[in-house]
Order: sequence, then structure tokens, then C-alpha cells
Amino acid sequence: LRLALPRRRWNLRPAPAISLGAKVGSAPDFGAIAHQLAVILPAYNEADAMGVVLQHLTGTPELAGAEIIVVDDGSRDQTAEIVATFPAVRLVRHAFNRGYGAAIVSGVRATQRPYVIWFDADGQHRIEDLLLLARTLVEGQFEYCIGVRSADSYQDPNRKLGKWLLRQAVNFALGSPAPDFNSGLRGFQRSVLQQYLHLLPKGFGASTLTTMLMIENGHHGVTQPILVHERIGKSTVRQWRDGIRTLRIILGVVLLFKPLRFFGWIGLVLILLGLVYGFVKSSQVGLGFPVFASLLVILGVQSFFFGLIADQISAMRRERFN
Repeated sequence: LRLALPRRRWNLRPAPAISLGAKVGSAPDFGAIAHQLAVILPAYNEADAMGVVLQHLTGTPELAGAEIIVVDDGSRDQTAEIVATFPAVRLVRHAFNRGYGAAIVSGVRATQRPYVIWFDADGQHRIEDLLLLARTLVEGQFEYCIGVRSADSYQDPNRKLGKWLLRQAVNFALGSPAPDFNSGLRGFQRSVLQQYLHLLPKGFGASTLTTMLMIENGHHGVTQPILVHERIGKSTVRQWRDGIRTLRIILGVVLLFKPLRFFGWIGLVLILLGLVYGFVKSSQVGLGFPVFASLLVILGVQSFFFGLIADQISAMRRERFN
């Protein structure tokens, strides 16, 4: 899987090509990696899939030394009871549903392992992809590794439009095509991710935001091809509700990292509209430059300089991450 990305700017490249069906390595070979891993599964009403997923995780010899954490985000079904039947799995519970991002934050704060990997609890992800991503992340000493879904992966047809709109928004915010920005299988150095936990939204959007944060702050990372199956059970994602929330998050990230891009484009459009309208109207009527056109130009100039000021404030805020 190749991504046409500006690698020098983003410091992002695909991991070395490995067959998705390839053998990752024996349990003893993987042991040193597993003892550095915490696999975090945020779960909300995932009783249909939880038992199957945990059986695969706990039954994989390579993961014998990994810490497996399930964050039950206020489930109203038997999710917590099923997790309790697996003694090797650590259960963190929320008293009420706080959202996907809040579950991720709780899972990261509950572990001391140097590397954390997000793994969906709905049965979509494969263990072999988890092992490949973990090996790539730890052995390469990368700060993050994003699982990029292949063309053969399952896609919900009802969410294609929403994902396309989000992709366009992310690409505009980054200025270049992004990798799989909302993939649920991704890994991080815990020390790197921990400094951004306060920025993660409580609901959906944590995957998108971490992608943008890793890229915009120049962290050293790679992508790893993965194959995703159809989920088990009913999804709790609401396309329009969570899509609008994610767009709001993206707008917030744009204003945090690229305010000049946002306000600069608005200012440029207003100035051009004002100038074109003004010159056309004045040549037709012959009464000089119209007031409305002058107002558009003034608003455009103000927007541009507001973007400059916001960009300076943004630069000072980002210093804490360097």
C-alpha cells in the first residue's frame, strides 16, 4: 500500500511491506515487545462481540505479556460481565456513557506501559494486524503508527458520504492528503500521546484529532496496511450527529494549528469579491467605488490580520508541545 504523501514535510511513510497473512514471529521472539504494550479496547454495549474478541486476544501466545485493558463506557448490556470472565483482562468502568475519546483517555491513564495500541471491541480488527503494527511501532521506535485500511476492507455504505466530507475537511486543514485519519487501529508511544490527552474530545473524533496532532507537530511515525471486517453487532455511531461533531473538532484544530490558513482564505475571498464587484459596479454606474465593495475589502483585510494575530497566539500555545 503506497500513499502519495509529502514525506519530508510530514515525516510520515509507510512501514516496510509485510504480507497481511505473514507469520509475525513466535511467542518468545515477540515477548520483549508484548511486555511493552498496553492494548486498549473502548467498549460501549459490545456484548455481542466482546467474548469473541477477548478470546482471540488472550489466546494469542504473542500477546501473553501485553496488558489488555477494556474500558466499559457505561454499557447497559452484559459487556462488563463478559470482561469479568477473563482474569487476564483489566476492566476499567465508567459510571455512565462518556464517549469514545473519554474511554481512550481512561485507558491510557490506567497503564504505565511505554506503548499503547487502540483496538476496537466490535470484531472488525484482526490479531495479525495488531501484531504487525506492534512490531513496527516498537522495533522501529516510532512515536506513532496508524493502521491504514486496504481497499478490500469492509466499508459501511451509509457512511461513505460522511467520511468523504470529513476527508476533505482534514485534507484542507493539513494542506495535503491525509492517511486513514479515523482508523480505530493505531499505536503510540504513551509519553507522546499523554501530552495531548487534554485535547481529545470526549465523544467520537479522537482518532481524527490524534492523526492531525501527530502530523502537525512533526512526530516520527509510519502507516501500516490493515484489513478490516464487518463489525459484530450494531454500531453506536450516528453518521450525521458524530460527523458534525467531528467537523467541529477539525475546525477547532485548524484554528489551533492553522488559523492563518482559515482566516487568510476568508480574507482573500472577501477582498477579491469586493474589488471585482467594486470595479464592475463603478464602471457601469460611474459613481465611484461603491460602499458595499469597500466594506467587503475592509472586512477581508481585517480577517487577514486577525489570522496573523491568531497565528502568533497559536505559535505560543504550541511551544508547550516542543
